[in-house]
Amino acid sequence: MLVAVSGGPDSVALLHLLLRLAEERSLTLHAFHMDHGLRPGSAEDAAFVARLTREWGVPLTSVRANVRARRRPGESVQQAARRVRYAALRRAAAEAGARRIALGHHGDDQAETVLMRFLRGAGAAGLGGMRWRRGPFIRPLLGTSRAQIEAYCTAHGLETREDPSNAAVEYLRNKIRLQLLPLLEAEYNPNVRAALNRTAALLRDDDDLLEYLAHRAFRRMARTAPDLAARTVTLPARELRRRAAALRRRIVRHAVGRAGGALDLLTYDHVEGILALLDGEPGAAVDLPGGVRARREREALVFEPRTAGAGAVGVAGAAGHADTAGTADTADTAGGGFAVELTAPGRTVIWGNKVIDAAFIEPPPAGARPGPDEAWLDWDRLSPPLTARTWRPGDRMRPLGLGGTKKLQDLFVDAKIPAAVRRRLPVIADAEGIVWAAGRVDERAAVGPRTRRVLRLQIASL
Repeated sequence: MLVAVSGGPDSVALLHLLLRLAEERSLTLHAFHMDHGLRPGSAEDAAFVARLTREWGVPLTSVRANVRARRRPGESVQQAARRVRYAALRRAAAEAGARRIALGHHGDDQAETVLMRFLRGAGAAGLGGMRWRRGPFIRPLLGTSRAQIEAYCTAHGLETREDPSNAAVEYLRNKIRLQLLPLLEAEYNPNVRAALNRTAALLRDDDDLLEYLAHRAFRRMARTAPDLAARTVTLPARELRRRAAALRRRIVRHAVGRAGGALDLLTYDHVEGILALLDGEPGAAVDLPGGVRARREREALVFEPRTAGAGAVGVAGAAGHADTAGTADTADTAGGGFAVELTAPGRTVIWGNKVIDAAFIEPPPAGARPGPDEAWLDWDRLSPPLTARTWRPGDRMRPLGLGGTKKLQDLFVDAKIPAAVRRRLPVIADAEGIVWAAGRVDERAAVGPRTRRVLRLQIASL
């Protein structure tokens, strides 16, 4: 388990707690610290964390990043810091062989998040706040208050650092923490933090159900064009109109994501603009983030890249790898590549190429091996959605048993796969990266002695 440690009370208490549980829960811990280079004194925080982990006998990966230099257009410093930090956490976890990444967010953070998203006009997904688990990320302290954490640190004599930027009210989150929440507690509800956490939990449950229903409806009604490798999605307008408004919004988000749009930049206004096309004239269109256009065509809505290879992001990129998408995806589109979300369990067809059957099976006996066109994956170690896509230049994975990463191109050469065949071979990826390619499974997704659920993929030619 990789543990993010800033040096503040939350992360220090988290690391201390996990150390106490390590033997009982069979945990191997590895700490991570990032110096974002945003303020004076950050180097002292890094030195503090290095000393603390050395004293506690926990290996540490410490990195420094120039966040301001890596900001994207329209991105705040805080957004850039989060993006850069999470990408570094994923890399460090892969290098350390960690299955989980533990973060120190707590119940007060959750209350702040819910209020912040409420002020921005979020729906159920946003107001559900942070998840206890999202992919490899876990938040063990999410049900604990800041006061409880500080009391724990005092009781155990834990030394911590305080980030002075937490007192800067020019940041919205700090303003909510220092001004709005105390006002709500004093004037309206002394238990407002607990109430906000309870609301978030209820909305997460609602969001899970709506997302399940929307995904099921999308799969039933969506049509993709074989010649454009599933980058063009068509939704029948009449059927879409019949859906409840909450499902309509989610269904069109699925369509934008399948067409390669940047879902993290898709706003309420974008979605409402798409739905307005249902009453528009044929030919009316809306341009969307990620190089995608939605247009009305007779009795259908069509979602497609604005131009072939115009920087459209594939399905895997839309799930959280915008850093690595772009050039590779453009080459993918121009070369007739594909990116198709897998149905698990179920059957997925890659038009004119392959069919992939996914099923859950019991863990195989020790020593058993999958066939040459078969993959066995540990379902609990994956971060859905799963995607079957074309390999891209620069793609890497960590093949089981190799002890390091390797380029897919080198794996193809080792397996004596001709260059002309490689473009048709499906690479299986989840939200974190490649999990299977060229008959090799990534060690992160490999079936082991502790595997409880196995996803078996069987790949055959059409």
